[in-house]
Amino acid sequence: SYLQVSTGAYKRQVHEVPLGKQITDPTLIEKITWATWTSILGDEVIGIWPRNADKADVNCACVTHTGLNIVTGDDFGLVKLFDFPCTEKFVSGY
Repeated sequence: SYLQVSTGAYKRQVHEVPLGKQITDPTLIEKITWATWTSILGDEVIGIWPRNADKADVNCACVTHTGLNIVTGDDFGLVKLFDFPCTEKFVSGY
């Protein structure tokens, strides 16, 4: 029923499907259970960002099918594994 996107301006947007209406109410967004997750933005993935990271340093993310882990790829050629959700800032990953 919902789709989330990361914009080129590094903003997270959530839209209702099929209407395309943007959802801006944080309490509603918080209640959504996502079937998949590939976003590098959001409170659920704040910990994937290293200290002093540039906005473009983390390029991709994907949550495992079990929903327990998230893997990221970055500008330094590293693939990192984190617990999901990863809500604590500056987690080092595995």
